[in-house]
Amino acid sequence: MSLNAPAYGETDVLVVGGGPVGLTSSLLLSELGVRHIVAERRDGTSRLPKAHYLNSRSMEILDSVAMAEGVYTAGADRAGGIAWYTSLAPEGELVMRLDAFGSGTLADAYAEASACRSGNLPQKHLEPRLRGAAEKRNPGKVRFEQEVVSLHGDEDGVSATIRAADGTMSEVRARYVIAADGGRTVSEAVGIPMSGLPPLGRAVTIHFAADLSTMLREDDDAWIRLINRVAPDGTMLEVALVAMGPTRWDRHCEEWVLNIIGPVGATTEAGPDDAAAADTIRDVLDLPGLAVKVLATGGWTVESVLADHYRAGRVFLVGDAAHRFPPTGGLGLNTGMGDAHNLAWKLAAVLKGQCADGLLNSYERERRPVAARNIEWAMLSALNHLTTPQAAWGLISGAPAAQNLAAFQAVLAEGADGASRRARLRELLHTLRTEWQHHDIELGYHYQDGALREDGTPARERDPLGVRYAPSARPGERAPHAWFENHEGRTSTHRLIRPGRFLLLAGEHGTAWQTAANRPTRAEIDALTVGRDLVCDRDWFALCEISDTGAVLVRPDGHVAMRAVDDKNADAHLDEAIAAVFGARS
Repeated sequence: MSLNAPAYGETDVLVVGGGPVGLTSSLLLSELGVRHIVAERRDGTSRLPKAHYLNSRSMEILDSVAMAEGVYTAGADRAGGIAWYTSLAPEGELVMRLDAFGSGTLADAYAEASACRSGNLPQKHLEPRLRGAAEKRNPGKVRFEQEVVSLHGDEDGVSATIRAADGTMSEVRARYVIAADGGRTVSEAVGIPMSGLPPLGRAVTIHFAADLSTMLREDDDAWIRLINRVAPDGTMLEVALVAMGPTRWDRHCEEWVLNIIGPVGATTEAGPDDAAAADTIRDVLDLPGLAVKVLATGGWTVESVLADHYRAGRVFLVGDAAHRFPPTGGLGLNTGMGDAHNLAWKLAAVLKGQCADGLLNSYERERRPVAARNIEWAMLSALNHLTTPQAAWGLISGAPAAQNLAAFQAVLAEGADGASRRARLRELLHTLRTEWQHHDIELGYHYQDGALREDGTPARERDPLGVRYAPSARPGERAPHAWFENHEGRTSTHRLIRPGRFLLLAGEHGTAWQTAANRPTRAEIDALTVGRDLVCDRDWFALCEISDTGAVLVRPDGHVAMRAVDDKNADAHLDEAIAAVFGARS
């Protein structure tokens, strides 16, 4: 093997990993004007569909790098729900539907909270779009088949050795490293352990093509269909059938994914070949004659782990490198997108000399608690799936298989008893809504401690079920969404934020804030007045709990840095806020 150091040279940031979080990091850094290189060990983007749900917050992040519209165009054209089936056979039944992800009865609340609706586009289709945009905006610096094999950090930067597919070794010197490699290499190399539970189970994913339109009985609204059956041993079997497009997302969807999760040590592999995987599909769906084409299969371990730290020297963990948890609720990828968004602007501020390196310590203080809460939430949802469907169908753990099968069939029987059992079934299954309607978990997370200036007000009371999101302009919260009209037309709170710049939204009579913001400061601030520069579609001052002389300072990542009720001591107040953000404690 040869060493060819000049192939890379020096850069400001090395992004290790070219999955969705790594590529989003690249797009954010490009928008911020930060020199960087992406090194991905794979020869291409994901061959399996993998994660598919992008919540409103992730879509706002993609919108900030001009990628949201492409995701909407390529993905589902509307939000979808959940449906429960006993099987897809003619005698099978659709027993319940549930609105989810902002669909149906949830639509108004989701539209009121964000300019961006939820997105549904599998990683298999998302990653190529992110890669293409990242390569276009950072030509020659997004490189696949490039594996980082070693890292050595010092007080000035990090030296990385990279091995190409042909065995050629190169070196790159970066001031900082973003580890978006799924925890495969970097976290171990820098000595950051993962803590959590032992593996929770094994899962198999089967990606296949089949025409299920006649079996789904006018069911055009679901993104996920859950098949509930009694296994031969009398236990509850629940598998997920997920629509995967690529051009239709209703019952005429061309491609699907079947996810089967079992305990550690259980046989959850699809089979040794495509024929065996096809037999698994036919068996689980109860469609013995189904014409099916297996496109890909994969096995994976269900984990619930969190990195002890998000930073080691000049190396930062994002996405699956920092946290891995059950797929329930679709929080994994979305949490990683939030990581990238939080870190990118801080790196840019430090690299541009706006502040000292200490700002970067706020990344862990802000993002790790969010991941910890999301792990708890995903685990709660996973445990609910282990118990609630079984109880809903009247199955008893350890009971004879014949007894549990009889209980299952009794739910579907005609007559008063069957009707009562079905009503109870729907009532219990409805409690699972917290997995797919957790609007407050998606948008309501807030930073208690970090790059912000506290205003002394108590944190808002959050919905313990995670369903009801209430916007707030308290420092650390995501800035409330509102629609504004200006000389350029209609825009929204988060679309007013320009890359790397703070947004100061002052009241109509808060001219002192504009004067304060126009002074030379370390921060780059766009100052606008609501009522003069902007006309809001709602009572912005009531929403933010300020007067018409008050102001809200929003960070480049859309979170509130400062809130002031009025314009008293505006200069000093703004200076203190910028100092609190940029001087975030070590």
